Amino acid sequence: MALDIHYAKERHTGRLIFTIILIALLAATGWYGYKWYTTGEIPFSFPIASANTAVSESAVTPAQISKYSALASNPRYIRIPSLDVGNTRVFPVNLDASNQVETTPNINDTAWYKKSATPGSGGVMIISGHSIGTNHDGAFSRLKTLQAGAQIVIERGDGKVLTYKVVENQSMSIAEVNATGMKKMGQPVEDGAEGLNLITTDGKWVPRLGTFDRRILVRATIID
Repeated sequence: MALDIHYAKERHTGRLIFTIILIALLAATGWYGYKWYTTGEIPFSFPIASANTAVSESAVTPAQISKYSALASNPRYIRIPSLDVGNTRVFPVNLDASNQVETTPNINDTAWYKKSATPGSGGVMIISGHSIGTNHDGAFSRLKTLQAGAQIVIERGDGKVLTYKVVENQSMSIAEVNATGMKKMGQPVEDGAEGLNLITTDGKWVPRLGTFDRRILVRATIID
């Protein structure tokens, strides 16, 4: 009888230890899951969503690029030679519900905010693009490395080519972008000169926000 009691006590202790460990694991999982959802931070590598999974990452073929057309005065292609960005399609878009420039359905394309200026008009043009996706880099994946003095080329729908040089490249939090960044993006970097301002995402993917927590803002001025 005493032997049976001894085994019962061991089984009870084992179940208690297992329950404590299980509760601790569930609590840790819940905490880190919440932290990832609200801030994008996670202390270990794990195959979870790290970008907008609704964005297509399929390649854009040379034929699709060459066949793409735009209105005569609108931007058709953007090129950034120092980043090895060749002819990249530019689609007209509006602002989204968060007052940010919309992005394109394909990670390899860029978006021109159609209420900003057209190239050659003397105003300020705003173009946004994807940085990274879940498996592939986007058109503006290396935008944060773009140096002052680098050239950006815009080709219009009528074939006219305009060249701009980078003056400023900044990284901002979403809060900073909303407070001052977007206002700056609507202004020329040099008074009285036509401007081209580029924007892309940076930082960590935050599921709660459905976007990344930082932005890269590039401001350029026309030289040709």
